[in-house]
Amino acid sequence: MNPAFPVVQFRSVVKRYGGKTILPGLDLSVAEGEFLTLLGPSGCGKTTALRLLAGFEAPDAGEVRLDGECVNATPPNRRSVNTVFQSYALFPHMTVADNVGFGLRMKKIARAEIDKRVHETLELVRLVECAARKPHQLSGGQQQRVALARALVNRPRVLLLDEPLSALDYRLRKEMQIELKALQRKLGLTFIFVTHDQEEALSMSDRVAVMRSGVIQQIGSPREIYENPANLFVAGFVGESNILDGIVIGQPESGAITVQLDNLECVLRTDRSFDVGDRLHVLLRPEDLRVEVLPSSRAPAGRLAGKILEKTYKGMTLDTVIQLDSGRILLASEFFDEDDPSFDYALGQRVAVSWVPNWETVLPADAEP
Repeated sequence: MNPAFPVVQFRSVVKRYGGKTILPGLDLSVAEGEFLTLLGPSGCGKTTALRLLAGFEAPDAGEVRLDGECVNATPPNRRSVNTVFQSYALFPHMTVADNVGFGLRMKKIARAEIDKRVHETLELVRLVECAARKPHQLSGGQQQRVALARALVNRPRVLLLDEPLSALDYRLRKEMQIELKALQRKLGLTFIFVTHDQEEALSMSDRVAVMRSGVIQQIGSPREIYENPANLFVAGFVGESNILDGIVIGQPESGAITVQLDNLECVLRTDRSFDVGDRLHVLLRPEDLRVEVLPSSRAPAGRLAGKILEKTYKGMTLDTVIQLDSGRILLASEFFDEDDPSFDYALGQRVAVSWVPNWETVLPADAEP
C-alpha cells in the first residue's frame, strides 16, 4: 500500500436525497491494495459512498476520483470497479460458469479467453467442481463465492463489497471473513467493504472508517479504533465500553492526572491535556476489568464495590453485569481460570472491581461527535 498515491479519493463529496443530506462533504482516500471497511449504523451513508464510487449515483458536489481522475460523469460500465451486493442476484437458469462469465460475454470477449478467465477465477474461489451446477444446487457460502468470482473475473482495480456476508449463518460468515481477507492479500486488490458488524470490520480490515450521519468519526487500524476511540460514539459502537464520569483533582506528574471516579481516587496516564476541575470520561473495556469476591462489605483501596446482577456463561469467558454501590452498571468479561474450574459468581454476590492499569481511555467530557 502506498498512501501517497491513492487509487480512490472522495473530495468534499456531497449527496442529497429529497432534500435530506446523506453525505455532507465526505473526504476519504484509499490506498492501492488496501482493505478498507466503512463501518457504521444503518443510514450513516456508507452504502451511498459505495454507490457513488460504483457510478450508480452522481454526487451533488465534490469529486469522486479513481487513479487520480474525476469519474463523476463516467458511467458504471466504464469504471474499473465491480460490486458484490448483499443479494447475490445470480441468474437461476445459468450454470455457475455462465454466471461468472456473463460480464465478459457482454464485453464481447473471445470465447477462449472467457473460458480461460472463468476457469482461473473459479480455481481462485475453489469452485471448479461446481462449474456446471445451477445456483439452487449450491450452499449459501458457495453462492457468495460465485458472486465474488463474477466480480473478480473482470479484473477490477477496486472491488466493492456491500454487506456481502449478512445473509450467511454465523459459522459461514466466520469462514468467509477468513477467505475474503486471504483472497484480497493474494490478489493485492483494493477492497472497500461496507458493514454494520464491528467484528467483521475489526477482523478483516487494514483500516476502518467509522461513520455517523455521513461523517467519518475516526479512521485508523482496527487496533487504533478499538483501543483509542476518538469519541463516545466510536467507543460505544465499536465493542462494549464501560464509561465512568470523573473529575480531575490533581496532576502529579507530566502525562498523568489524578481523577475522582465515583468514590475512587486514581491516577491515570494520558497524552491529552487536562486541568484541575476538568470533567472527563474514562472508558474501560469489559475484558480489562478484574472482579474479585468481597470478603467484607467494604472494597479494598483502589477498587469499586458492587454486586453481581447477571452472569452469562460463554464457554471461554464468564460475562457479568455489575451494579456499583453508586448505582452505575459495569460489564465485565473474564476468562476462565484452568486452575479453578469452579470459577463463578452468585447473583447478588458482593464484589470489588478494578482494571488493568494504563489500559483505560480518557476523553474530555465534551469529546462528542
